[in-house]
Amino acid sequence: MTDVVASISKHREPVSTPVSQLVEDEVVDPRSGLEGPAGAANLSIAFAIVVTIRSICAYYSIIPDCDEVFNYWEPAHYLTHGFGLETWEYSPVYAIRSWTYVALHSVIVYICRLLGMSEANLFFAVRTVLGSFCAFCEVKLYGSIWRNISSRVAKLFLIFSVGAAGMFHASVTFLPSSFSMYFTMLAFSHILDGNSRYAPQSALFMFAISGILGWPFALAIAIPFLVQTAWMVLMDSQRRRMISGISKAIGYSLVLLAVVVGMDSLAFKKLQIVPLNIVLYNIFGTEETGPNIFGTESWTYYVLNLALNFNIVAVLAYSSILVWIIGSTVPSSKVIISSYIGNVKLFNIMSPLFLWTAIFVAQPHKEERFFYVVYPLLCLNAAIAFDSFLAIYKVGLGRIGVPKSAIADWTSSAQTLLLFGALVLWCSRILALHSFYYAPLDVYGNLFNITAVSNMSDPPLNVCVGREWYRFPSSYFLPENMRLKFIKSDFNGMLPTEFAEGVSWYQGASLIPEGLNNENREEMSFYVRVDECDYLVDSNFTTSDQEGTFEKQFITDVKNWEIVRCAPFLDSERSSLLARVIKLPDFVEMMIPPEATYFHREWTSYCLLKRIK
Repeated sequence: MTDVVASISKHREPVSTPVSQLVEDEVVDPRSGLEGPAGAANLSIAFAIVVTIRSICAYYSIIPDCDEVFNYWEPAHYLTHGFGLETWEYSPVYAIRSWTYVALHSVIVYICRLLGMSEANLFFAVRTVLGSFCAFCEVKLYGSIWRNISSRVAKLFLIFSVGAAGMFHASVTFLPSSFSMYFTMLAFSHILDGNSRYAPQSALFMFAISGILGWPFALAIAIPFLVQTAWMVLMDSQRRRMISGISKAIGYSLVLLAVVVGMDSLAFKKLQIVPLNIVLYNIFGTEETGPNIFGTESWTYYVLNLALNFNIVAVLAYSSILVWIIGSTVPSSKVIISSYIGNVKLFNIMSPLFLWTAIFVAQPHKEERFFYVVYPLLCLNAAIAFDSFLAIYKVGLGRIGVPKSAIADWTSSAQTLLLFGALVLWCSRILALHSFYYAPLDVYGNLFNITAVSNMSDPPLNVCVGREWYRFPSSYFLPENMRLKFIKSDFNGMLPTEFAEGVSWYQGASLIPEGLNNENREEMSFYVRVDECDYLVDSNFTTSDQEGTFEKQFITDVKNWEIVRCAPFLDSERSSLLARVIKLPDFVEMMIPPEATYFHREWTSYCLLKRIK
């Protein structure tokens, strides 16, 4: 590879000549094409495509993490509807979740209700707005990549970002890590622009929004850019201009922090700096109260997760380090991409992914959502690596005497094969997630049909859940005259309680609920008896036969319960690995022999039941 790279350098024109001209005999700078009306049309078309796909994500994506429901959707529902479930994180005793963040998203609900949107669609409306903003951020970064790196890398980035299974659900979640992901894209769109060298305030403020209003740990991504900016202040003659920009960013950030602290302190009725509380809890939590009590995983957790959600793109993203190493070590070479932006800026773009990986792989407690923040950077690194390796491949073919026409054909075939393979795997994974695990949203959605024939003036009806508590899609799936209740199951950890009803949000948010604790210790007073349930949501997963189990098969209890709605749900523990991670089109799966153990699925029913009076 070194010989090939050296060959690029040897035959290179001055630095101002684009590398693509040397590789493809092009005359046009690959960064051109976004000027004037044609450029605006390009970005408009890109946005229309991406926002359409993100709207599909809003309606068809599953909820991958119960933390999203109980820590964000439920407090938002309390703000907008006056009832919801409260976790220990919102207790004024601990205060490690921000009401400011929730209130910002609740504005979307208020606007939708003012416009007359039905209650059944509010959840999906919020998701659609989040997806639309994500699309804006993706296209903003796409345009910046086009102008400052190359059109090829920009197109590859957008294909990877729009197509990846990981982005399918990360783009529309109500999680701070997704919020930070949006503003990370905006920050990097500014970093790529030349103005950030002497006017870093826009990029710095985007990072500040990501960390202060979103997730404070996302600030780690800004470290390489902060180091570069500090170095420039010390060494560059235009330091006064940079200091002015930094001062503006600090001023804007302090105002934002004051607003967040002020609103959260108002809600908790005492001074609370929630971003600081989050950091202190995660770093200084004890063995009895820290995040590790909710489960730990080995380093392979993220490897398998990225392989599922990004497949070959994850491999390309982490191999991008080779692009920077070659550009830094091969004499007179700045391999392909760095010929446009330089090795220093290339390092600032690529290194955050590796820094983030090093930090979070080292943490015992791991969650898929922790990596949402760097999903776009993973796509960008992969695009840079793929474009660079493709250019080296072309030069390598030329050195062994392959005709230019054959080089073009072979390169096109290699590129098409990789992209087609990645898209097929992504689509099969997205289809699997929706087909296998969408049942909770389907089943709970039927509660609005029941409301149409019930008396809204009656006391609230109890919708109970036991072992399926963590798949509850939020109170936005409950009509006004229904409340979620928990019945005892074999789960023995901390469940949410209910926010105080009949009082204003301002009063309810500051109350200290009894029974909530940060030790994941079960509180028995949070349960109701089964005979208090009007409706019940359950699955017919195999119940343990061991003595002392609290779980039973309600679906088969036809004397006491009638089925209102059932949807298929995959029993992943009893299905083969391949069959549970991908879903092929039905006509393809029909060709697989039924006795094939490598592609075997077991299904269960996920049902809404009504008590027989």
